[in-house]
This record gives sequence, C-alpha cells and structure tokens, in this order.
Amino acid sequence: MAHRTFGRSSAHSRHDTGNRRVPRPSRTSLSPEDRGYAMDIVVQPPSNARAGYSINGTIIVRLRTTNPNPNAATEDALNLAAIASLVPGPGSTVSSDPTVLNTLLSGRRVDNIHTLADDEADGSIASMELSDSQAVGYMRFSGLVIRQAGTYRIRITLLRMRNSSSDPPPASVTGAAAVQVVDSNPIVVQAGGPTAYNGKYLVAKY
Repeated sequence: MAHRTFGRSSAHSRHDTGNRRVPRPSRTSLSPEDRGYAMDIVVQPPSNARAGYSINGTIIVRLRTTNPNPNAATEDALNLAAIASLVPGPGSTVSSDPTVLNTLLSGRRVDNIHTLADDEADGSIASMELSDSQAVGYMRFSGLVIRQAGTYRIRITLLRMRNSSSDPPPASVTGAAAVQVVDSNPIVVQAGGPTAYNGKYLVAKY
C-alpha cells in the first residue's frame, strides 16, 4: 500500500508558487486508505502446544502508525479491530485452505485496540516496552486453541470495521477490510495427550 508523504514540498512548488499561499495538508483529514499502520508481536506464543488445549500465555501485539500524527491514529483506532487466524508453518503438511484452517482455531480470536493507558492493562502488560513515539495501542489474544496437530503460525490481521466513528458499528468482522497483517513465530502442535477427570474438569496428562 502506497503512503503519501506529508509536510514536504517538491522543488517545483518551492520555487514556483510566487505570492500564492499554499495551504498545508491537514494531518487529521487523512482518508482511510492513507492511514498507515504497522504491527509487531511483543509477546510471542510458545513454540510448542497440544492439540485441543489452550496455548499457554497471551499473545500481545503492538499497533503503531506510520503517519506523522499519532494522535489522529489514536482516534482512528476506535474504528479498527484485529482477528487471529492460522496459516501453515514452515515445512507444514496441514491444509492451506483458509476455510479449513478457520475451523481449527478457537478462543479469543477478535480484539479491539486498547490504548497503552487502558485501565485493563495489568502489571505484566504495563511493564512491557510498548511505548513508542508512533504507538497507537495494543491487542491481546488469550485462550487460543489449535484443534489439529501440525506446524502453524498465528496470523494477526488488522481490520477496518468502519471509516469513522460516525458510521454505525458493524455487527461482525465479516466484510471488514484488511489493513495489515503480522505472523507469529512457528508453533509445533502435538497430538493431544490422554486426559483424566479430576472431579470437576477433564485435564491433560503430560
């Protein structure tokens, strides 16, 4: 996706404007297509997991803006969300069909954008190096379960749910526009082990 460069004038415009006043482009009036974002995973999933059981830990993804004005991006974050999905990992023999892969991942797959000062931020998140001059916020994904053995990556896709806060909120992520993606490190998922009943839950025996 090409991004426009703001705040710079070409050599032609600097020497050929005469006395005409050239209006500066507004940094807060960017179209949705011009609002650039980047993501990085600051807390990766574990390298190993068991099929049918929750992946240990919480995946945390930082969202940054690639535009000069992070305040505008922070406001725009209300119109964004992110979803976790599966893609085959290196050397994997699992299906590459997104429809099939979509059935193999469950848990908290969708999250909104949390600001860095979000009251929900617990001590572990607050202590992380999430601060950045271009930081917009973060997303977190917990309780993810991969149902089938194999090697995978978890793909986080940033979605534009609506163009502005004045638009009606969408009912679901279906039809939302993909803005940016980032893939996790590979996860090797082994076949689920035997289970035992502890009087309340079925638990894995490793």
